[in-house]
Amino acid sequence: MKLSILIALMVTLPAALVGAENSYSNAPTAIPTRYVTPKKNKWLPVYLYSFGESAFQELPSRTLWTRTKDPLTLEMVTAPISLSQLICDTARSNDLDPLIVDILTRHESGFDAEAVSPAGACGLMQLMPDTAAAMGVTNIHDPVQNVSAGTRYLAQQYRRYGELQLALAAYNAGPSAVDSYGGIPPYSETQNYVASITSEYVRNRRKRR
Repeated sequence: MKLSILIALMVTLPAALVGAENSYSNAPTAIPTRYVTPKKNKWLPVYLYSFGESAFQELPSRTLWTRTKDPLTLEMVTAPISLSQLICDTARSNDLDPLIVDILTRHESGFDAEAVSPAGACGLMQLMPDTAAAMGVTNIHDPVQNVSAGTRYLAQQYRRYGELQLALAAYNAGPSAVDSYGGIPPYSETQNYVASITSEYVRNRRKRR
């Protein structure tokens, strides 16, 4: 008698209640961190080499004279630093091809550590003050801090999007613009920026193969 009553109850119970204890079995295991997925890039995707794969672990020698604090006297002096070595070191620490950092730096500032754009971007890799502050930069014109932060920021964008064109678009126009337009924003400056740097990167990679 008890068994028949139990069977009858299970038959008459709503399906939602019968399966209640397993109602979360198909729930996502992680909360998504991005809510906009860029559309497929209309250009042929270009991927960055890692530092270990790069043929450019040494770059043409460039020396940059910059104001720095003497560690002994604590006075500000003008001293030379190897810009090419700085770029290679920061590329290595972010596992990026040094060539792309070198090309990006030349496009941004012409290797001028004191460069300031009309929009307020500063230094070798033309960091905006807000971006620089977010990356922990205390002296935006200091070559070491500027290149280190700029390279880390580029690496972040590349890890986020997985394609050089989208990473460059995010570096130039901001990741919010890339997400909003689902790809490279329709700004002539950004479109030309991406095309110019990408083509130079591909062209120089081929020369070294």
